[in-house]
Amino acid sequence: MAPEIHLRCGYQAHVADLFALGVIFFILYSGSQPFAQATFDDPHFTLIAQQKIHLFWQAHEADKPVGFFSESFKDLITAMLSHQPFARPALADLVGHPWF
Repeated sequence: MAPEIHLRCGYQAHVADLFALGVIFFILYSGSQPFAQATFDDPHFTLIAQQKIHLFWQAHEADKPVGFFSESFKDLITAMLSHQPFARPALADLVGHPWF
């Protein structure tokens, strides 16, 4: 679930769905979850929320071959998993993203 759902805040369903789609893309591509929950109790999600994106990717690249995650994939997933809903890309932006 998107962080705004965990926080029981008002949310826009299509924006929360883009977050969930980012999680699904990550799982399908890597075979593992990006984090257990989108809460500050989760160390991987906390890295995203605190804008420590390089540490998030560093942690996930530790058990992968060099270059496993392309820069375009990391850019897309980082945007989709943004802690701030307004910072997530629109569906049209996804279709036009270089990773696709």
